[in-house]
Amino acid sequence: MMERWQDYLIDGGARRPNTGIEKLKMKLTAVVVAVLTLVVSMAFPTFALSWVLLTALAYAAYGVIRSASRKLDYLNDLPNAFRVALAAVGGYLIGAPLNFTLPSSGILLFVLSIYLNDEYQRRALLTMTEGRRGGSVALLGIDGSGKSTHAVRLEKWFLSRGYYCTLVPFHKYLFVERLTRKGGERAPGEVQRGGNPFRPLLSLADNILLNLITSLGIGLEGRVVIYDRYIWSTYVKYRSLGYPVEPLSALYMLPRPNLAFILDVPVTRSMEIIRGRGNHIRYASEVLKEEKEEYLKIAASRGYPVIDSTRSFEIVQEELERRLERVFPTRRSRRR
Repeated sequence: MMERWQDYLIDGGARRPNTGIEKLKMKLTAVVVAVLTLVVSMAFPTFALSWVLLTALAYAAYGVIRSASRKLDYLNDLPNAFRVALAAVGGYLIGAPLNFTLPSSGILLFVLSIYLNDEYQRRALLTMTEGRRGGSVALLGIDGSGKSTHAVRLEKWFLSRGYYCTLVPFHKYLFVERLTRKGGERAPGEVQRGGNPFRPLLSLADNILLNLITSLGIGLEGRVVIYDRYIWSTYVKYRSLGYPVEPLSALYMLPRPNLAFILDVPVTRSMEIIRGRGNHIRYASEVLKEEKEEYLKIAASRGYPVIDSTRSFEIVQEELERRLERVFPTRRSRRR
């Protein structure tokens, strides 16, 4: 049985990943095609467009034959054919009359043909041909509600259903901790209300950057991102600790995941779990109570489900999977 081109990707990773030599060969191919097209367009202007079309079709045909010989779907090399087409069009436009717009557009297409990622294109083809959608899912709630544990299990669940999935812990900053840490780590019990008034602003910039890096293109790729906490969690924590975060509330609450779940536990249960974690930062019950109330407000205002996380782990996990299954069905696998 001939393998489908999506079988070339296992959960978004190549089973036979391109080696450095293969990647270099594709870049050199794009350069050669662009240069030849430039020469043809300048030497034989009337034949230039035909050359562009013939080059793209010839490489597409080569890709079909190459994929068939490797027992992959005939569309597997379509991303490379697309890069060759970009290089040919780029070379043609670079040689166009110098009115700035066309040559500059040609240079942009040429650069794209060199750096465009083949695997991202294949994931986009998966999304279009298999009806697989991507998106983001956030798990929210106070400490000890099971966010991290359920996030890990959900990542495995998505992978088992044919989705390329990544887990992003939003309580780990890109740069804020390095900029604001002083004198080592904080010991449990040291957290007090109020603090550096500039920290919420730095955290906002950090969180927005992390959100952009991890969510860019997920819909096109059919990729799922699971957020263990979210930007809103940073806002809720700072607000409960008395930081001057209110002026930034609109910016903190502006980004949205596609889906969010609030895992709800009583404050007393949260504190019991935290006490059982050796070096976990401990917050006062008043802080956790304010956080809980804020999460419930977010759920009510935005229509997110509140899930009782005092039940057994497996029951809660089954409910999460059941709700997600409606939005992310098992990937269909079409065979010839």
